[in-house]
Amino acid sequence: MNPTVVLVHGAMHTPWIFDPLRERLTARGIASYAVQLPSSAPDSAAARGLTDDVAVLRAAVESVDGPVVLAAHSYGGVPATWVAAEAAQVAGLVHIAAFALQAGTSMLEWMGGDFPPTWIRSADGLAVKAGDAEQSIFSGVDPTLTAEAVERLNWQGMRAFTEKLGAAPADVPLTYIVATEDPALPPAVQEQWAERAAHSVRIPSGHSPHLSHTAEVTDAVAQAVARAVTGG
Repeated sequence: MNPTVVLVHGAMHTPWIFDPLRERLTARGIASYAVQLPSSAPDSAAARGLTDDVAVLRAAVESVDGPVVLAAHSYGGVPATWVAAEAAQVAGLVHIAAFALQAGTSMLEWMGGDFPPTWIRSADGLAVKAGDAEQSIFSGVDPTLTAEAVERLNWQGMRAFTEKLGAAPADVPLTYIVATEDPALPPAVQEQWAERAAHSVRIPSGHSPHLSHTAEVTDAVAQAVARAVTGG
């Protein structure tokens, strides 16, 4: 049985962001499912944290009949890493310009204790949102698609950044997709994480290669699925 690809979006996103990638995966006979993380919500007061994301993602993985390859973008790499460490169904992990934190570390600690100056804090202090998403998150993406993506951005719960990663897998093969022109997550940092991965791919894109270079990301995810089948 081919693994199902469970897609994990980044901060402030919704599963919609993976529609172009899912269309290409379907065309190649690969089943996929995109999870809505509760840390991302239209209402800042409703935006939850990392542990909530992990619970929802774990339940999504357990609902799949058969093995799973987790493919995560940006912040999504944090809950995906935790679930990969604890769910026996996970046969592979793909990080798409994603955070590969060490267990015991929080996003905010990794960020040096503060958010980028262009980010906006909600009035209730419970969430944040990127104020420069066109340049930081969606650089290199088609302008029409960028406009829709920005319009769909949610608030991201503060606890997604302050809660620490509880576990990281020791034996789940990781494929790291380095976005070599990423203005949001430094490519040099991505390269360091890619050095620890079992496999790595480099794509000349900004922070959202699944939107700007969908074919290349599809190839990388499909290869991770094939390796999960063969154990390679």
